[in-house]
Amino acid sequence: MGLKRSSRWRVRRVRHWIKSSLWVVPGAYAAVALGTGVALVAFDHSSPLQSPLDLSAASATAALAALGGGMITFTGFVMSVVLLVVQFGSSQFSPRFLRWFRDDPVIKHSLGTFIATFVFALTATALSGRGADSIVPYRALVGAMVLTAASIAWFLALISRTSDNLRVAHVIQRIDSQARRVFDDVYPVSSTEVEAAQQAAASVDPSSTVQEVRNPDVGGILVAVDRDELLRIAERHDALIEMCAAVGDHIAAGGLVVRVYGDHKLPVRPLSGALMFGDERTIEDDPAFTLRLLVDVAIKALSPAVNDPTTAVQCLHRIEDVLRYAAAKHLSTGVVTDQQGTVRVLVPAPTWDDLVALALDEIRAFGAGQYQIVRRLRALLDDLTADLPAKRRPALTTQLELLDEAMERAIPLAQRSDALVADRQGLGLAIRPPSSDR
Repeated sequence: MGLKRSSRWRVRRVRHWIKSSLWVVPGAYAAVALGTGVALVAFDHSSPLQSPLDLSAASATAALAALGGGMITFTGFVMSVVLLVVQFGSSQFSPRFLRWFRDDPVIKHSLGTFIATFVFALTATALSGRGADSIVPYRALVGAMVLTAASIAWFLALISRTSDNLRVAHVIQRIDSQARRVFDDVYPVSSTEVEAAQQAAASVDPSSTVQEVRNPDVGGILVAVDRDELLRIAERHDALIEMCAAVGDHIAAGGLVVRVYGDHKLPVRPLSGALMFGDERTIEDDPAFTLRLLVDVAIKALSPAVNDPTTAVQCLHRIEDVLRYAAAKHLSTGVVTDQQGTVRVLVPAPTWDDLVALALDEIRAFGAGQYQIVRRLRALLDDLTADLPAKRRPALTTQLELLDEAMERAIPLAQRSDALVADRQGLGLAIRPPSSDR
């Protein structure tokens, strides 16, 4: 079981590396294209095909050469345009979206297909004229046509994805969808685990620590934690492992990362191996980062230079969605228990109050003078207060009081009546008592 868990973590590290690299997937495509080109041309030479097309070897070679030359020019042009669009999109949304766009698999597979077509055509052209016999490389031509068709299909997919990534509604909907998976992975699934986590966290005494593990390298962001591996280590040594940093925290060089409670110290290398660091936050294990991305888009839209409160309202739609989903979870300290129910690992995680403050504080601060924002925030808070359990309401009530205070400072009394109306569209269908048409 331990080996399987370790293998899964190694696979995850490799997947993270491949996802964050722009050359691995295209490089693999190029290598496969090179091998396939050599194999098909060799097959054509060893077992020539007859075809009613009656092509000459010179015309086949010329076609392959033209495809190779045109493909590399096409690839350079397309990727230049895509990079400009990505840069434009990230500046429109937030710098945090640059990695989001760059890691898109459609971009990598499109680039890989274009490069594979070029490499295949170049290889087939170079190898087709070998030997004294003029052999028409029919199989290589078929392979080139297949790659050309695939390049056209990926080009259309790339255009579609790139245009979608410029639409705010599409981007924030993708964030909303990924947020649900992250909340499912991070938070306890039962109230029993929540109680165990609370009791274990309350009983932890930092003075009884037997070991502290610090970051020995340059400062970085804690991107992910292998909870299964930490559980295995804690079970083997009958210890309790407490993470002193949450996923998404920046850990400075020499900063405290882990405390160990038990009878003796644990080997440092396995503990360090269960932690993944990077240069910026990712969505993978960080539920708060999904809200961070949505809030970034909203407050950028609310800046005086942009002045686009309607985009901020769209973000508030998704923020309400995420908060509703999060409210159904057991939002407490992350806990990992063994098969006997003993708490072995404690991992800090955002609480309900943390998530609500992150989702609404900055938008309220920057949008208090905007009618759309004030009305949409009020509708969001009213709806959540009415629908969520009582234990979730104090944070919402506090937010409503803060909204009233901010609105009073930002909007003159004579113009305040419209801002007091809850409205899910911002400035659309006001939620008022039934009345006759005026």
